[in-house]
Amino acid sequence: MTVLSSDQLLAEIDRIIAERHIKDHPMVTDIRNGTATRDAIAGFLRNFYHIAPKPSPQADCAIYAKCPPDPDIHHLLFEEIIMEEGAGTSSDTDRHLKIYFSHAAAFGLSESDLENTLVIPECLAFIHWRYYLAFKGDWLGAMAGSYFIEGASAERNDIILQGLVEHYGFLPGSDDLLFWELHASEVEEEHGDIGPLVAKYATDEFIQQGVLSALRTGIDLQRLAF
Repeated sequence: MTVLSSDQLLAEIDRIIAERHIKDHPMVTDIRNGTATRDAIAGFLRNFYHIAPKPSPQADCAIYAKCPPDPDIHHLLFEEIIMEEGAGTSSDTDRHLKIYFSHAAAFGLSESDLENTLVIPECLAFIHWRYYLAFKGDWLGAMAGSYFIEGASAERNDIILQGLVEHYGFLPGSDDLLFWELHASEVEEEHGDIGPLVAKYATDEFIQQGVLSALRTGIDLQRLAF
């Protein structure tokens, strides 16, 4: 692999995301079509809690701790991601974890049910992945392995939303649908807007290979977790 230009690198990232997009996962399709049972969705929600709402924003803080003192990184990672996930500052809501509890309750799940779930190995692998590169000091790989997924998740979540409204009795704008509505909005898309930062820092072959590898691994682990 030779060194890619910024445009070539970002185009390759877009290609990888499109090729492996989580919106095409069978679980997402089943919810959209109304063929997933409520028990199946509850089982999904039990495990999803441990890969998304619960580790946020702690995993993001682990990445932020390793980043250089760049005002653009501070704005995106701290102000837009960590503060939003932890307190709902951009969306004027609440910690996303609490919003998730309201949705899970609509499927008969308590906070205790979620917390005491025997998490499947695929989810555990994804959980560990969210910290692994940051703890190694590879902050850019850690960002690429997590935040490009955030941007792609907005489209996936919109599909889930459609299924929940059409087949499972949820009302748009209701408190128990807020988690998915928030994560299908521009808030989630903004969390994945790290292309300019990757282009700024991934300037040699070694770093670019690390970014692309982290991206592929992060997407594939998320698919396994789903």
